[in-house]
Amino acid sequence: MRVTEHLGRRPHARRARRLSPLALAAWLLAAAVAHADEPSLEFWPEVDVWWRLSPAWRLSLFVPVSKNIETDYREGNLIPQVDYAWGKSRRQHRSRLMDENRAETMKAFMARGGYLGGQSLGDQGEQYTEHTVFGEFHVRTPLRGNVLLSSRLRTDLRWLGDDDPVFSTRWRYRLMAEKEVDLGRVSWVPYANAEGYYDSRYDTVNRVRVIGGTSVAWSPRFAIEGNWTYQHDTRSSVTSLNALNVILHVYFETHREPSPAWDAGAANEPRAPDENLR
Repeated sequence: MRVTEHLGRRPHARRARRLSPLALAAWLLAAAVAHADEPSLEFWPEVDVWWRLSPAWRLSLFVPVSKNIETDYREGNLIPQVDYAWGKSRRQHRSRLMDENRAETMKAFMARGGYLGGQSLGDQGEQYTEHTVFGEFHVRTPLRGNVLLSSRLRTDLRWLGDDDPVFSTRWRYRLMAEKEVDLGRVSWVPYANAEGYYDSRYDTVNRVRVIGGTSVAWSPRFAIEGNWTYQHDTRSSVTSLNALNVILHVYFETHREPSPAWDAGAANEPRAPDENLR
């Protein structure tokens, strides 16, 4: 009897280890909401261009803009990036997911490097100017039911300000779950993620961000993504905010390889990427 009980606990223990980051994210969100003021409302339109060079290498350019609905304050960013993916998961996962523009066997690991340039609009960057070099490491874990669990660790090297920039670093950890749903020739990928930010200027985790949304793909060249973002930041002038993020994705490939899972009866349709990098 004891042997059976011991063996039966193993799957539950593994599930508990997998879900512990989600429990931590839920606790952080609950703590943030409990201390939040009346949230501000923003609109974040964005255009992302993706260029796949090979199965392993990819370039991208993000152009996001944010606007505060109440004050009309606006910021703009320009974010060029390069990605390298490698490795195979223990459980094979072939699907069109958040950061893929066609069906293929998912690679287990991805490294990303890039630059973020940003400034406030309408005042030549007087209120906000930023130059950031960043690096990311992604680990993708397929789960049962065609669910993908992704972990991302990111570090930012930031120079804030225009005339006399102040250097600081920021560490970010994000946990995301996503699942593809096919409705005819249209593919939907609903997702949710939670992210914490550590900022060296304050020596604390000052920001928590939670996002829920979906991407919709209907052609090999374009996809649209929409999500709702809640953010709580204890050191920002805007302590809490809600934002509607709408992203148009445009895809290109240097060398297109056939994708048997979809070429047989439907177009190779694109995938939306992970959340904007602001």
